[in-house]
Amino acid sequence: MPDNRKKRVRYTEHMLLISVVLAVVYLLLDSFLAIFHTSKSSLFEQVMGFNIDEISMRIIALCLFAIFGSHAQYTINERKKAAEKMENDALMRERFQRLLSPDLAEMVVSGELNVEKGGEDHFATVLFVDIRGFTTLSENAPASDVLQMLNEYFECIVDVVFRHEGTVDKFIGDEMMVIWGAPMAHENDPVRAVRAALDIQETLAVFNEKRILKNLTPISVGIGINTGNLMAGYIGSTRTMSYSVIGDTVNTASRICAAARAGQIIISEQTYRVLHGEFTTREMSDMVVKGKFNPVHVHEVIGYHDA
Repeated sequence: MPDNRKKRVRYTEHMLLISVVLAVVYLLLDSFLAIFHTSKSSLFEQVMGFNIDEISMRIIALCLFAIFGSHAQYTINERKKAAEKMENDALMRERFQRLLSPDLAEMVVSGELNVEKGGEDHFATVLFVDIRGFTTLSENAPASDVLQMLNEYFECIVDVVFRHEGTVDKFIGDEMMVIWGAPMAHENDPVRAVRAALDIQETLAVFNEKRILKNLTPISVGIGINTGNLMAGYIGSTRTMSYSVIGDTVNTASRICAAARAGQIIISEQTYRVLHGEFTTREMSDMVVKGKFNPVHVHEVIGYHDA
């Protein structure tokens, strides 16, 4: 902060004191001038006044100075608090707009949606989407082109996620992790996740048409979805923290995504049970997942169920 700004801050924080000092200066000057008008009165009379009316006027003047200073101090403090709140809200809005849809981010900023700093249990649905053949793709193109491709790709699918009110948890290289059910829960979070997965595949088809016209390699992705209990909250150090989720539900979703082939959407049995027949699915062979003793029952999503 520049020195002149620091001085202004010091002055504005002591308006009441300044007004009292001005009142004292006023009283002394008024008394000093009274000395030249009369020499018969005592010093006390010259300072406080010759009669009750003069004494009252000077007390009133002192009170007016004090009231002015108090009001000025209160107004300045309120403006300062309002400015600090606006700055904090802007920082919070910027942080959450990277994770949540604009509507949900605004709800967090306004206080309508509470995001706990500690861990909270949630029943949620986790989606992982990962580019297939990314290693080969990145080996055959300059790093700058790969980075541009990733940014354009994520721009498209993040828009899809926000349309279905999901929370972007993190980007891991060419992989993206999305949550439904934390911090904002809906009755149909698993359905929203599967709708978003189908929408991602459709959006990617349009994205690839543009790439093919530019003689660029099309992109294909695999998607894995799982539903269950997890822990959600801020994770990190005292210097930097981010909102995320952890638990077996997350790990299983990641393993399911790793098994999905290009263009394939695989969901767990837990997700399948709560879809209410909205989608056409195909039961797959049980999947052996690293870190789990029992195989995982999975299904492939083919599309929307015909009415």
